[in-house]
Amino acid sequence: MDIDAGIQPNAKKGVIKNVFSLGVVQIANYVFPFITVPIVSRIIGPDKLGVINFASAFMAYFTILINFGFDLSATRAIAAQRNNVAERTRIFNEVVSAKLLLFAASVGLFIASLFLFPQLRNEKQVAIYSFLICFSWVITPNWLYQGMQELSRIAVFNLITKILFTAVILFLVRHKEDYVWQPLAISVAQIIVGIFSFWYAIKRYKIKLGFSRIMPVLNLLWSERIIFFSMVVVNLYTTTNIVLLGFLQNTEQVGYYTAGWKLITIIQSLIAIPLSQALFPFIGTAFAQNREKGLNIIRQLFPVVTLITGFASVCLFLFGSMTIKIIYGDKFGPSVAVFRVLAFVPMIISWSNLLGIQTMINLKMDKAFFRITAAGAVASVLLNLLLVTRFGFIGTAWCWLLTELFISACLYIVLARKGVKVIDLSYFSPGHFKRYLKPLI
Repeated sequence: MDIDAGIQPNAKKGVIKNVFSLGVVQIANYVFPFITVPIVSRIIGPDKLGVINFASAFMAYFTILINFGFDLSATRAIAAQRNNVAERTRIFNEVVSAKLLLFAASVGLFIASLFLFPQLRNEKQVAIYSFLICFSWVITPNWLYQGMQELSRIAVFNLITKILFTAVILFLVRHKEDYVWQPLAISVAQIIVGIFSFWYAIKRYKIKLGFSRIMPVLNLLWSERIIFFSMVVVNLYTTTNIVLLGFLQNTEQVGYYTAGWKLITIIQSLIAIPLSQALFPFIGTAFAQNREKGLNIIRQLFPVVTLITGFASVCLFLFGSMTIKIIYGDKFGPSVAVFRVLAFVPMIISWSNLLGIQTMINLKMDKAFFRITAAGAVASVLLNLLLVTRFGFIGTAWCWLLTELFISACLYIVLARKGVKVIDLSYFSPGHFKRYLKPLI
């Protein structure tokens, strides 16, 4: 099938525009705050960087709870009701009401965590400042913009705000004890972005704001529980690695690991995440029209995504030592090994995204997706307990890489057994590759 039969010209332009806009959002979210790292990391050192990143990883649990997988499920719901104002309003109010309820629960759990875990209690100020970012996820309706396939407007304001607060961080962090201000600046930046994006969404999409009744909200949470639990188990083999490293080792080792890990996540955020978030509603629409149409688009995109992420991974591996030294300085020499181990993670994650999120979720194979990610989470925890206690932060790096490989392999095997073909090797030939890559550039 010709690619033009699967992707119409206007749709192609929309996809590329959204990929670009999401790229801008990810630059704002990661790269601009990370401009501070060459200066800040040299001031605070691996130990205090580990304190900040441990707190951030711990707060990711509350972020997962508040978002509840709505970035996928609500995006899918909005995409199916793009032209229905009444349904769009209902979905918006139900999701926001659900997030407010989950945020209230998160506040209680966070307070309890301060008393239970000395790692947080000993750095209470950092923990509280890091937790503030959770409120931004209540009021930031990126899922709405994704479902409407319109992200360019929020991207611009996001970019401007993060530039300003990057400057604030550079101004505030002058001495080692100033490390506490970094999580506060980042949290406040996200809240400001959330406020304006929330206001703009209400105005642009003619949403009549209101609180939903408790029963519809509870029904929504119950209906989306599978995707939520999938997000939880994904977290178990990503940021939980950092939390376990902090519990089993010390904050200095967390600093070494997260230095390399952070660079990898930046590459992932600039390439894989914009592709995923922009393509999900587009591919979801194709699947809603015709199952084979959606699968054909997946087959055509697989080589493109592999090429982009694979090229990035090779560059990461080859220039890892130089990159770590330039960005972090000589104190972070041990992070080079972490960086090289994780260099190919972005490519592997892009595979699991196409196989799992883009294919399984759109085919309503949520339960199969959950079982596979749950198996990966269990394997990850066991690997962490085995490797981290013996090899420290290097064991954490290998744990993440091996878990991602395991997940991707399982996704492919399950789809193949169900008769779902998502990889067509003929599209990897130079002729076919040039043919279907051209309309997307």
